[in-house]
This record gives sequence, C-alpha cells and structure tokens, in this order.
Amino acid sequence: NAATSALTGILATMPQSALEELVAKYIRIANKSIKKKKKKIADADVSKEEAEEKAAKEKQRAKRQQRSVFVLCAVVMGRPYDTPPYIPEALAALSKHSFEQRASMGVRDEVKRVCSEFKRTHTDNWEAHKKQFTQEQLEALEDVVSTPHYYA
Repeated sequence: NAATSALTGILATMPQSALEELVAKYIRIANKSIKKKKKKIADADVSKEEAEEKAAKEKQRAKRQQRSVFVLCAVVMGRPYDTPPYIPEALAALSKHSFEQRASMGVRDEVKRVCSEFKRTHTDNWEAHKKQFTQEQLEALEDVVSTPHYYA
C-alpha cells in the first residue's frame, strides 16, 4: 500500500540506532495487540454501555495492531538486501499476526506479502542471512512463507 511504501522510504534514511529503538517499541505494541482469547459471556449478561465500551476497546486494539504491523512491515521492506539484527526480531513479531483469525485480512495479507518479499530478496545469499536468525525466528518466517501441504 502507498502509506507503507512512503514510510519505507522515510525509515530507510534513519540511523540504525533509531531504527532499533523504533522496532523494539513497535514489537511491544504488536505483541500486546494480539487479541487474547477470553471466555464468552452471554449477550444478555452485558449492558449496552459495557457492550459499547468493549467495542471501543476492540476498535482501539485493532488500530494498534494495524499501525504496529504496518510500521514493522515498512522497516523490513527498507532492508531488501541485508539483515541487520532487528530484522529477524521484527519478522518473528510479524509472523504472529499472519495466522491470527481476528486480525483483519489487510493485516494478514500484508504480513504474508512482506515475509515472502523478504525471503525472495534474500534468496541469493540466504545461507549468510540465515545466520542472523535464531531457530525460532527461522521457523516463524518459514511458517508464513511456506505453502501449507494439502495432506499434512
């Protein structure tokens, strides 16, 4: 999307130390924005005010999720041919949003697109880039970019 592309260009000009701080901040926001499963309460037990408050909180959570995911996507896209230390952390945080059913399709699709694009642009020298990742981070990235097998 155009906003993410513009942000990618802006972030590419930032010093690495500032990017590291920004990534750490948005990883925290992204991780907090994943909706936790709660016990379902019967609609009859919830007042109109409580329902409105719950809807407002959900709207705010969804906005935080979208904003944090798009910032992290822009950071990743700003490094198309190298892998600074904050990129594997950002990709691992993003991967959590690709399978979250309550995330909007725009968020899930953007995460999948960015992870696939990262893998594509780093294919030529993948063995060197791979060393920047922990095993968990690699598995998180592979979970997003690999196509599910029909018989698996």
